[in-house]
Amino acid sequence: MVLHNKYFKPSHKTGVMKCLLLICDGMADRPVKTLRGRTPLEAADTRNLDLLAKSGILGIVDTIAPGIRPGSDTAHLAILGYDPVVSYTGRGPFEAAGVGLDVTAGEIAFRCNFATVDENGLVVDRRAGRISEGTQELAEAVNGIKIPGAHFRFRASTGHRGALVMSGKGLSHNISESDPHEEGVKPHVVEPLDGSEEARRTADMLNRFILECGKVLAGHPVNVRRIQEGLRLANTLLLRGVGVAPSLAPFSEKYGFRAGCIATVALVRGVGRFCGLEVIGADAEMSIPGLVSMAIDATSKYDFVLLNIKAADDASHDGDAEKKIAIIEEIDRAVAGLLDFTVENYLAILSDHTTSISRRDHTGDPVPILIAGPEVRTDDTAVFSERAAAKGGLGRIRGQDIMNILVDLMNRSEKFGA
Repeated sequence: MVLHNKYFKPSHKTGVMKCLLLICDGMADRPVKTLRGRTPLEAADTRNLDLLAKSGILGIVDTIAPGIRPGSDTAHLAILGYDPVVSYTGRGPFEAAGVGLDVTAGEIAFRCNFATVDENGLVVDRRAGRISEGTQELAEAVNGIKIPGAHFRFRASTGHRGALVMSGKGLSHNISESDPHEEGVKPHVVEPLDGSEEARRTADMLNRFILECGKVLAGHPVNVRRIQEGLRLANTLLLRGVGVAPSLAPFSEKYGFRAGCIATVALVRGVGRFCGLEVIGADAEMSIPGLVSMAIDATSKYDFVLLNIKAADDASHDGDAEKKIAIIEEIDRAVAGLLDFTVENYLAILSDHTTSISRRDHTGDPVPILIAGPEVRTDDTAVFSERAAAKGGLGRIRGQDIMNILVDLMNRSEKFGA
């Protein structure tokens, strides 16, 4: 049960306790054979996380429900106390909001990838060689495309990522996506998913837009340079995650305090924006210690700060166990700066989902959570890992339980009942 905001109270006291929620994106994992059956978190040197484990309480979290593979968007919604089954309307609007594109009623939005297709139209690289330069110039070219009956706004994000908002009369989001989610095949033709004229027209306009994207991008100077440098072309856009703007109660109304969000990825920034958190500018290239330092500073202005660190998830999707271990150890070193924070404030650390090195994708396994602070009931765990957390005092909880626990620790909750 997620309690209505009437059970939480705003605090007007000075010197109230703050909370920092650190989400280590995709850090949790399954046992890895090459690590002798350990997870990367177990194999890493995590002396500071272990110190927090000794002084705090651990548990495991099904961010959605047992066995359900969460996306980062639905996982973050649940962790912030929103029911994704009710409120989730697709990934696209969050991606768009995260790059500063507003999505209003009647518009539909998509997550996009710059990708590479060969002369036969087959996808050879869904990330266009992990393109990192020239995407703003490519975006300008895409925004010059005109399709009768619709208006398209595209904005590049980090690397190969981007977001697209489609406006027009009588649009339908009940359409398929073009991203095949694999290489060696052609992009999908966008299809209507019902028999409505609106879905048929929307799919037709999108297919024409995608066709024009290929023409505009193929001979673009950015791609001419990439050919000369032996790099993959960014010669098409793959669309997925179609959705409309969700209707979410503002976080400040739900919990009665001001909150900030720090994330280098558009998706999480977008979730923060739609939930009413104030997005704090973080450069995509900012270091992990820099992000942690920014979050600590932000607690002087906000009662609650969400910090997402993405790097471990990227290593998992690449299937790189050693890189993931190195990233976890970098997070651990940065966490040393949070030890003093927990003397008078609360710190919660968890992964939003498990990302398996072997599967290179999200799984439905629960993730470890650690909560430390002045009035936390400690347990007997002394290590922060998936296995150790399963023995912790919090037990096995859901993502939507986390805010209830944190708000109560912060002395912001009202009694339920007489």
